Amino acid sequence: MTSPAPTPESQLTEVTRTVTPAQNGNTVSLAQTFTADPEELWSALTIGSHLEVWFGRASGEAVEGGTFELPDMETRGTVLTADAPHRLLLTWEIGTSSSEMELLVTPVEDAESGTATEPKTELASETEPESESESEPESVAYESSEAASTAGPRTRFELRHTVPADAHWATFGPAAVGCGWDGALYALALHLQDPSADLMGDLGAFAGSPEGAEFTRATADAWFEAHVAAGSDKKPARKASVRAAAFYLGEEPDLS
Repeated sequence: MTSPAPTPESQLTEVTRTVTPAQNGNTVSLAQTFTADPEELWSALTIGSHLEVWFGRASGEAVEGGTFELPDMETRGTVLTADAPHRLLLTWEIGTSSSEMELLVTPVEDAESGTATEPKTELASETEPESESESEPESVAYESSEAASTAGPRTRFELRHTVPADAHWATFGPAAVGCGWDGALYALALHLQDPSADLMGDLGAFAGSPEGAEFTRATADAWFEAHVAAGSDKKPARKASVRAAAFYLGEEPDLS
C-alpha cells in the first residue's frame, strides 16, 4: 500500500507551523511526517544529487565543520553540528544576512504510527467474548494491521529556522521564510513519493500558476494564524502576512 500523492491542499493540513521566541530573534518551525525511513529522508536532505531533483543545485558536505552552497538560491553556509541521520545544525547565509537552521529527523514510534494494532492470535481467542457485539470482527482487525504494516516506516521531519527580530521581521513576519519552506516541504513530499522523478520543471510551472499563487496565499494565511497563536496582535500580523504573500507573487500588497 502506498500513501496518497501529496497535493497543495493536503500540505496545508499535513504541516504543523509554529512561531516561538528565540535568543537571537524568532524561530519559524515546520513539521511533517513522511512515509519513509530516517536514512531515506536524511539522504533527500543532504545528498546533492537528490537535492537537485526537488530543491535545487547543491554542493558541500553534511559533516561538522563542512560548508555548503546552493547556487540557485545564492545561499551558502557552514555545518555547525551533524548527527546523521537525525540532526543537522547550520548557518543560512544570503549576502550579508545570516541566520541559523536546524533540521531534525525522528522516527515515529509504532504506538504513534498506529502499527500497535495486531491481528488476533490463538491465545487471544481462547477466551470468547460474551457476545459478538463486544468483539471487533477478526477480518477488520486483520485488515487494520495489514494496512499499517504495509504503509512502511514513518519519520517526522522538523525544520527550525531562527531569524533576527529586525525590521524585515516587523515588515513580513514569519511568512517571509515560512512560505518558502512550505513550498520546499511540498516538493520534498513529492520527491519521497517518487524519488526517480525530476521535479524542478513541474515545480517551476506550479509556482507560476494560479494554483501555485493560491498555495502561497494559503500558506501566508497559515503563518498569520501561527503568528497570532504565538502572541502577536492580529492587525500587524495580518499586514505582515499579506506583504509576504505579495512579495512572493510579485504583487502590490492590499493592506486595506
